[in-house]
Amino acid sequence: MIPTARQLRFALSILALLRGSPLFAQSADVDEVKRVIRAETETYYQRDTIGWKGTWVNDSTAIRTFITGSSYSVALGWDKFGPSTIASIRGTAPQAVQIDRTNYILHIDGALAYAEYDERTNFLTDSIPPLIARQNRTLVKRNGEWRILSAGSFVGSSFGASPRAVEARLAGVGSDLSLAKNSRDAIEVLALNARLFPGSSDAHATLAAAYAAAGDTGQARQHYEKALSLDPKNGAARKALAKLP
Repeated sequence: MIPTARQLRFALSILALLRGSPLFAQSADVDEVKRVIRAETETYYQRDTIGWKGTWVNDSTAIRTFITGSSYSVALGWDKFGPSTIASIRGTAPQAVQIDRTNYILHIDGALAYAEYDERTNFLTDSIPPLIARQNRTLVKRNGEWRILSAGSFVGSSFGASPRAVEARLAGVGSDLSLAKNSRDAIEVLALNARLFPGSSDAHATLAAAYAAAGDTGQARQHYEKALSLDPKNGAARKALAKLP
């Protein structure tokens, strides 16, 4: 039987759809990968623990790396960072932020995707300076759904000579000294930080923690109270103050 013109047009349209389906699939994957990346950050600031957990691979293959001007940390395995992050999310109120992503690089190869981008986070209700970071995410597609396998954050705003960067580095040094049981030097560094940045709730809270570790509950209480007077929303300082004897 000789095909009619209508049948030929129908056949050609089917072929065109089949030929174009990989492109449509690729475009859909690009949109979904970007959606998951957005959701990871949005659910974190919304304090949505279920939503945040749902963006990640929840097993031993997950990796989280964080680099600032004063610290470097890498957590291998969901159990090393997932539950602790969820606990911290539950302990704080939702935060209004505006997030801009630029210089996006995204590659997808089958069930593996790699994304890299600049991220600027503006805190709308606080006086905290914008957080500027170069981010990367590796995602895998399992059972038809994209999930984050690894995340890396290089916080560029913590480097350099800006007040925020200097404060963060001094806080990091003081915290390291405190962890090393060198209470005297830790208090000296953190007291300097609090003098340099008297309006910083975090600087006073970190100093208070060092005093508490050294057994000086009087000074610890004084600086926790100062931290709360500067930022009544500082939940960590409030909890630490309540635990003092």
